[in-house]
Amino acid sequence: MALVSVIVPNYNHARFLEKRLASIANQSFRDFEVILLDDASSDNSREILIDWCKQHKNWQYHFNETNSGSPFIQWNKGIALASAPFIWIAESDDYCESNFLEKLVPLLQKNAQMGIVYGQSLLVDEQDKLLYSYKENLEFIYKSKDWDKDFTKNGQLACREWLLHHNPIPNASGILFRKEAYLKVGQADPKMRLNGDWHLYAKILLQYDLGFMAEDLNYFRVHQATQRSKSIRNASVYRELIEINSLIRKAIPEATAEANQALDEFANWWIGNLPYHAWTKENWQLNQELFRFFSAYKNNLAYRIFLTFLISYLRDFLNAIGLLKPLKKLRSQLFPGKYWDK
Repeated sequence: MALVSVIVPNYNHARFLEKRLASIANQSFRDFEVILLDDASSDNSREILIDWCKQHKNWQYHFNETNSGSPFIQWNKGIALASAPFIWIAESDDYCESNFLEKLVPLLQKNAQMGIVYGQSLLVDEQDKLLYSYKENLEFIYKSKDWDKDFTKNGQLACREWLLHHNPIPNASGILFRKEAYLKVGQADPKMRLNGDWHLYAKILLQYDLGFMAEDLNYFRVHQATQRSKSIRNASVYRELIEINSLIRKAIPEATAEANQALDEFANWWIGNLPYHAWTKENWQLNQELFRFFSAYKNNLAYRIFLTFLISYLRDFLNAIGLLKPLKKLRSQLFPGKYWDK
């Protein structure tokens, strides 16, 4: 039996597969099996996956005839097929350094209480151009230099300080976790659409510890237009955030103050994205529910929403008369940082 099961869930990422699979095949640590999944892709992914399996005897493939509708259904499928105690979900559009497993596997081997370990991630675009280290995002969000060095952190403390407010783990490709821990907490929730990874990590870390290695090991490919569209136009993302908050709040009652603060922060996100929502009947009803919910954690909520829409309309006006870009450039100079450069 292998020590690591590498699960590659794919959907229409044929253009990235060669680089992804080569970065797995070239690992300096060799005790692993590979499980290739395809969720009814419409490109030539399957031909590529089959060809790689022909070249490697410890690789296997499993294809869906119809799309599952959720990446987390695929995660659960891969885990069910995995024989190893350690799991690496290597997303099909990412890639990694050749020593990824060599560096991270010993962290799980040395500490039975360690549920998740991960390394530093570098963000790249669709053409493999390096954008920046995710460490910059973490420093901006948490106002902390914790990710400058290796660490081991109590899982509940990580939930209280970090996961209540944000997901400090960039993406699944950058982590290893114990299969035992994954199964013990009930696997990934297939009903989650955008934050199932965050929810899963919280469940695991409420019972296990977190380990981090500060070396650049993972290359996380971002598709900015697609991610922005998903996150800002769909109100259901906030229902998921509330569920994560509730999970941690119930498990750590003494973190109530931090949990309330996090809901105040989520309310700010929701307010800021309201002008971009797709106003379907479902979204309208959900936003009404969210208004009632966030009213308990945010003062003057209606007034804040009014101001947000007013500013949105002003921004559209400035864009129409050609002043928006110069003003954004000025803003980025006055407030440098990745979150201000957009």
